[in-house]
Amino acid sequence: MNINSVMIAAPSSNSGKTTVAVGIMLALKNLGYNVQPFKVGPDYIDPGFHTYVTGNKSRNLDTVMGNNDIIKEIFIKNSTGKDISIVEGVMGLFDGKSVNSIKGSSFEISLLLNIPVILVIDISAMARSATAIIHGFKNIDKRINLKGVILNRAGSDYHCRIVKEAIEKINKVKVLGCIKNNNDLKINSRHLGLIPFIEDKLNNNYFDKLNETINKSIDLNEIIKISKNKGNIKIKKMKIYNYISENKVKIGIAYNKAFNFYYEENLDLLKKYGAEIIYFDPIRDEKLPDVDGIYIGGGFPEVYASELSENKSMLSDIKNKIENYMPVFAECGGYMYLCSNINYNKKTYNMVNSIPANVYMDRLTIGYKTVESNDNNYLLKNNYKIKGHEFHYSILEYIKENNKPYKLNGKTDGYAYKNMIAGYVHMYFPSNQKIPENFVKKCYEYKYNRKNII
Repeated sequence: MNINSVMIAAPSSNSGKTTVAVGIMLALKNLGYNVQPFKVGPDYIDPGFHTYVTGNKSRNLDTVMGNNDIIKEIFIKNSTGKDISIVEGVMGLFDGKSVNSIKGSSFEISLLLNIPVILVIDISAMARSATAIIHGFKNIDKRINLKGVILNRAGSDYHCRIVKEAIEKINKVKVLGCIKNNNDLKINSRHLGLIPFIEDKLNNNYFDKLNETINKSIDLNEIIKISKNKGNIKIKKMKIYNYISENKVKIGIAYNKAFNFYYEENLDLLKKYGAEIIYFDPIRDEKLPDVDGIYIGGGFPEVYASELSENKSMLSDIKNKIENYMPVFAECGGYMYLCSNINYNKKTYNMVNSIPANVYMDRLTIGYKTVESNDNNYLLKNNYKIKGHEFHYSILEYIKENNKPYKLNGKTDGYAYKNMIAGYVHMYFPSNQKIPENFVKKCYEYKYNRKNII
């Protein structure tokens, strides 16, 4: 299958590729193109911006958590019917899980999916030296399909012109545009990266400026031409999107400014096995909706701990549902929310109190994990394994001994109580579809038992 696509990559993080990628998506959408966004790696924040400007759900492409067939299926399924797919890279183009391989890198995705690469370079402190960067990227691996360069954070029109002339003369690579330094286009950030769009909604004026800048600074017609590559992507059989069951249960998904880190494929797989997704807001809603189980994902509960703690009726309702055996799956921020309290900025905020632990801000923990069962629970049966990713800035101090349901790379982790299972790791359901299937089955069992009790 041929898919019109480009990858917006960079030599390193903080080169401005997210702003440029979002800007290109927005500009093409405003020109009438149906744009499908993707993000390389386990990122949740950048996809939020992608989704907002395109109107299409951004999807993650991660070859560490998902195998090649999974990545191809996600790419093909979601690109079908769209005019162009734009993939934002992660870190530097060649950066991945290991310094000794391309595994997990944007470059690996570009090869796997036959996507031409456009490199965003921050030239704020260089001129002709930019040619050395392009030379290195062209020659470190001859398989690279480098089709263009976008210069970012230039000081002036003259700065743009001299760097463009040098790159095109020496490297024989076309410069597709040059964006001058503009603090008005900067997206705010904090301890885990950019502030998610749902929290720090940029006003229309910001996107108007971004759209104007991209149209003025970048050759969008050339990007469209580059996207029409002739690479053919083949897949043997669909395994994620091969069917959708009739609704058997309702699963509540915590979604608001405090909790918004979810892989779209995780939600798709819950639907596949019979779940109707019902969103609820742990800050604004007084109690849970009528559901048969809940899934509380990651986010920044520490930042909104005051508002979360003030909603005592929701805290009480969740705790009561857990005591009455409602299936609850929580990860990272959701794990923190279910604890006794969160300590943030020298203040203590009461949380659900179903997990006897105190949460403290400490240090960054990040990395891919292999998750396996530690106690043969309903979610992870004996010998089950699933891939995941850990990304948090907090630690838990348990008040008493707990039942740890997981092993993460051999070390026990998480907390299990009745039908609640929680831990720091963000599980990637496509890597083991038995996990979402088991969760839906448990929710159905709870629904059936509750109905018969009533």
